[in-house]
Amino acid sequence: MAANTPITAQAAHEALMTLGFGNYEARAYCALLKKSPANGYQIAQESGIPRAKIYECLQRLVSRGAAIQVESQDADARLFAPTDTTALIDSIEEGLTSAVENARDALEKLRQRPQVLEVLWRITSQQDIIERGLKLTEKAEKTLHVAIWAEEFDALLPSLSAAVNRGVQLALVLYSPHAAFAEFQSNCTGAILHSRTKRQAIAVMGRQFVLVADRQRCISGSIFPDNRVEGVFTLNLGLVTNAVDLVNHEIYLERVMVEVGKPLAEIFGADLERLDPFSPPKRDG
Repeated sequence: MAANTPITAQAAHEALMTLGFGNYEARAYCALLKKSPANGYQIAQESGIPRAKIYECLQRLVSRGAAIQVESQDADARLFAPTDTTALIDSIEEGLTSAVENARDALEKLRQRPQVLEVLWRITSQQDIIERGLKLTEKAEKTLHVAIWAEEFDALLPSLSAAVNRGVQLALVLYSPHAAFAEFQSNCTGAILHSRTKRQAIAVMGRQFVLVADRQRCISGSIFPDNRVEGVFTLNLGLVTNAVDLVNHEIYLERVMVEVGKPLAEIFGADLERLDPFSPPKRDG
């Protein structure tokens, strides 16, 4: 557009282009808002569009519902006026909403085909892991399986509470205390505070973060002491089911410890620190 174009006109021009208007179409519509009804020559003068292109551009505006051709006493005059801005934006919004829904439906059907390759998206920051966790939590419809530490629980708490309130079943293991957990637990029987410390393992394993929505989408990763984050977001069913299994077994073990914890603690230690995955089980006789 011309160098002396007001900032407001430039902003409107750029906004229209983000909504799918071509450069000339956006210029012509803005010109019509300033002066209408107007003929092609007048619009070309106002917008800087070449006269050879102006009527082609105006017909595209008419076709997309952004302009109308005005009746005139002069049968040879071709006058145009802009569609009301509110009506135009409402129409675009309806079209975009419909297009998004159609795209979502088509892509979901395509994703379900067996030949579609499942991929992993790397997660490399705490902000990313939290934002993805919030999105999964907010979109969960049936179940959530979660294993996290207090730092991440604090960020996800409002979204987790909202999920429980709308009827999503939640299985959650919290690895460290949080001031609001007792109240949260009273509204969610599937939430358990891990009774054995895992802080000694943070240097090696980091703060684990596992979140699975509807047994379909999974985040699995760790946040290390130097704030380095290594994680993945995936729809791969093998990784999803393994993450669900991890959360379930953490909860099962906590419930076993509550019921028969004393004998187990005497054998393996209060934090089960004497359990060794590389050692064979002790056998009588």
